[in-house]
Amino acid sequence: MLSIRQRLTLWYTAVLMVMLIAFATVIFFGGAWQLQRSTDQELLQTALLLTPPLQRGEDPLAVDTSYRVLTLDGQVIRNAGLPVRRVPVEPAALAAARQGRTHRATIRAAPLAAAIEERQPGLAAAVRVITVPLGNGPVYILQVGKAETDVIRLRGLLLTTLLIALAVGLPIAALGGWWLAGRVLNPMRAMTAAAQQIEAHDLAERLPVPPHNDELGQLATTFNGLLDRLQAAFQRERRFIADVSHDLRTPLALMKSTIGVALNRPRSAGELQATLGELDGQINRVSSLLEATLFLSRADADRLAQGYAPLDLSELLTDLVETTAPCAAEEHSQELTSDIAPGLYVTGDRDQLTRLFLNLLDNAMRYTPDGGTIRVGGQTSDGRVVVEVADTGAGIAVADLPHVFDRFYRGDKARTGGDRDHHGLGLAIAQAIAHAHRGEIAVRSELGKGSTFMVTLPGVVRSA
Repeated sequence: MLSIRQRLTLWYTAVLMVMLIAFATVIFFGGAWQLQRSTDQELLQTALLLTPPLQRGEDPLAVDTSYRVLTLDGQVIRNAGLPVRRVPVEPAALAAARQGRTHRATIRAAPLAAAIEERQPGLAAAVRVITVPLGNGPVYILQVGKAETDVIRLRGLLLTTLLIALAVGLPIAALGGWWLAGRVLNPMRAMTAAAQQIEAHDLAERLPVPPHNDELGQLATTFNGLLDRLQAAFQRERRFIADVSHDLRTPLALMKSTIGVALNRPRSAGELQATLGELDGQINRVSSLLEATLFLSRADADRLAQGYAPLDLSELLTDLVETTAPCAAEEHSQELTSDIAPGLYVTGDRDQLTRLFLNLLDNAMRYTPDGGTIRVGGQTSDGRVVVEVADTGAGIAVADLPHVFDRFYRGDKARTGGDRDHHGLGLAIAQAIAHAHRGEIAVRSELGKGSTFMVTLPGVVRSA
């Protein structure tokens, strides 16, 4: 398997080779065409100089170019350097001249080759011949020719130069491509070495970010962002496991202690019943903790958003208020009021939303003193449903506000209040349910004046 550096070098060299070959081809054929065109112009100019005296039957002035005069049927009547046996007369040239047209052709013939080879060994045998008509009619045919030895020599020189340029340029280009690829991939090698040092138990290491904000710099920045999220997730998981272990160890230790005391000496039926009741309470606490933990695990796996359907949130909230109000009044002397607009529809799971708002109501009753007030409000705003659960409790400290939705987070009052049934997962579950319903949950609070939790959910327009 070729490395990236090798592949980049090969691609760079291949592309450059194609470009050089294309450039050489254009130069070679373009140069050959230009040389041929120059020769044709020279021959045509000579033919124009020869035409007037030949038409008058006079001998032309001395010229360097060979020529001959033919009859319309191809018989040579005057020549200078173009013997019939060496430069054959082409029928196409005669036909073009009889029609009054100029004809251009390159003639290669065995007798001609022998003659040229004798004078200039090593050169190809070729003569460029231009045929033009003489007189009105025409009456005669003039052919002017020139051996293409210079053209062939220049073509060979041009071809040799281009081949040498390719032979020398491609290895140099390959070496340059190899060096450039190495320079480009140096930051990637540094990132690879740094990534190999990162372990699951220590995610503090980060990839070096190149000084230039190019694709590699963006890759390093993105990967470091991923490591930041992974590190935060691992820390949350470790803290979550530690909190679960702590909250499980406490009731299990109490259960073991209770059983030990009960077995220490014979107990009466009443004492055993009281012991079993205490054990049942501890088991309920453990079960509640495990159920909450499993629910949050499902939320982390995005398994909550299943089977959602439109439902009347106004009806759900009204039922919760009517069910919870007697408990708040009897156990805490709290007043539970509501201001819920009718026709609030959302898409979701009724049981999950019931749990969300029950957790908020339970939290409000837990931290609102006896005689306090709890209000549940619901309305629409910009196509979204906003539900508020407000209380007149002690409020939340500013330092605690960013952490109220963290799992197992409990403020100082909650930790010292002696409430062993409180795990610190209620608000975390409420947030998980809100997010699963593509909604948000927020809180505003002031110490000594109470707290307000706001749940925002996408609304559903009901057709009439």
